[in-house]
Amino acid sequence: MAGRKFGAPMPERIVVGRDREDAQAYGEKGTAFLGKHIVGKGEEAHLTTGVLIDVARPHVVLVVGKRGSGKSYDAGIIAEEMTRLPQEVRQNLSVIIIDTMGIYWSMKKPNERDRELLKEWGLKPQGIDIEFFIPKGHAGEYDKAGIEYDGMLALPCGEIKPEDWCMAFGFSQVDPHGIAIERAVKHARKLHGGAFGIEELTKSIGDDKTTEKQVKDAVSNRFLAAMEWGLFEKKGTTISRLMQPGKIAVIDTSHYASASAGWSVRNLLVGLVSRMVYQERVLARKAEENEAMAGEGKGQVPMVWIMIDEAHQFLPGDASTPASEPLLTMVRQGREPGISLLLITQRPGKLHEDALAQADLVISHRLTSRADIEALRSIMQTYVLEDIEELINSLPRQKGTAVILDDNSERLFAIQVRPRLSWHAGGSPSAIKKKGMFEE
Repeated sequence: MAGRKFGAPMPERIVVGRDREDAQAYGEKGTAFLGKHIVGKGEEAHLTTGVLIDVARPHVVLVVGKRGSGKSYDAGIIAEEMTRLPQEVRQNLSVIIIDTMGIYWSMKKPNERDRELLKEWGLKPQGIDIEFFIPKGHAGEYDKAGIEYDGMLALPCGEIKPEDWCMAFGFSQVDPHGIAIERAVKHARKLHGGAFGIEELTKSIGDDKTTEKQVKDAVSNRFLAAMEWGLFEKKGTTISRLMQPGKIAVIDTSHYASASAGWSVRNLLVGLVSRMVYQERVLARKAEENEAMAGEGKGQVPMVWIMIDEAHQFLPGDASTPASEPLLTMVRQGREPGISLLLITQRPGKLHEDALAQADLVISHRLTSRADIEALRSIMQTYVLEDIEELINSLPRQKGTAVILDDNSERLFAIQVRPRLSWHAGGSPSAIKKKGMFEE
């Protein structure tokens, strides 16, 4: 991107993710500036009109590409743009980012590194007001690293289903260990209602007279190990804390990357947060309809965008995780309650087929794996005559180029995404320093 002169955004711009009726009714209102349209191929390619993405309606957006192609960068851009919407639109939206790599905390800082490039796009470096959440039990480690945070996340233990614990621990629901977990959860709920923690669960396991000691010991050890995850409490963080009008909540799960049960923890977290978001928005949607019929418009609970990196780990095509069921519910039924999903993956071939089929917007950076290219081919609609592999290969060889498949307007575009306003911590580090900073 560096060195190319872009000039100010042109007045006539492309809007993706919006059908003809909304395009005529709203124009560019409720859209995010994603980048510019690429016309031509290879060295003959040049940038033309701006490309905007609709954020006012619910969508399932799939962002794919090989490692380092700019997938996470795209999510940061869309989140940035939501904070720049007019107040009357912004207050009706919220964003939750599941940060598996620990890169979105830096959004609070302006992107001074690319000041000159931003100037070419008619933009300026700008820090973004995010709410950065960390696992409650590990606050000391973030303090030691000097990373500031806004909240400590804890999951309400009583909201987690027995089958979720079984999947997290690697037990079958029908073996003695799974049955012991189900008995313990039911017993704890009977004694404490929904407000119980892991200590109460382990006590319930110990009180179980019908389960063999060897099984009880194995299950208790799993729960004691889960206590070290530093994520579970009797009450936990309320979902309203994560769904604040006009705000971006970043949930950092990168701490669990090196843990043996890392993906189990993350899946429990994503599954529970997704379930709570869905329930909150279903209730809110009913209230909104009642208000509309009464001629009122209070709208206390915003619509939500959930952005998930490494999505194939949470919603795989060949297995089930504690996050699978709630995510599939939102994929299939999230439009009505006003929930958008942005799923980021470098392995679309490993993602659940329903997520592929239900995506109405696909942003594809460069892919090289045959299985992943075939996965994209499988969802190409009949109105797309070009071959997706040829289209991707024809993109200019620079970071941030992508192909957008828009099922709403039934069109396909090649784009160059714009530079970030806020600092992007997701670049690869280099042993060679430049002006006191790591190279991208």
